[in-house]
Amino acid sequence: MLALLADTEAERERLLTQARGDAEQTVAAAQAAAAAIAADAAQRAEMLREQAARQAMTAAREHAARAVSDARQHATQTHALAGQRMPALVSRVIGMIRELDEDP
Repeated sequence: MLALLADTEAERERLLTQARGDAEQTVAAAQAAAAAIAADAAQRAEMLREQAARQAMTAAREHAARAVSDARQHATQTHALAGQRMPALVSRVIGMIRELDEDP
């Protein structure tokens, strides 16, 4: 009976040792997988940051281009309006000068 118990104890110890080894391998594999997943996530995050930066720069350039275009259009309109009003203003100034010359 003692021999049977000794054999059972030896088998239990062998199974425990094997289970510990299997558990250590599982933990190591899980750690390696976690590290790979983390590295992949970091790489994807960096790629997304770069993509977002490119999109922001493109949007800023487009906004600046629209602002410059709007400013040019406004300047052109102002120049055209000034050109239309200039003859009338010159006539008024000439008229005022003539009136001053005529007054004693």
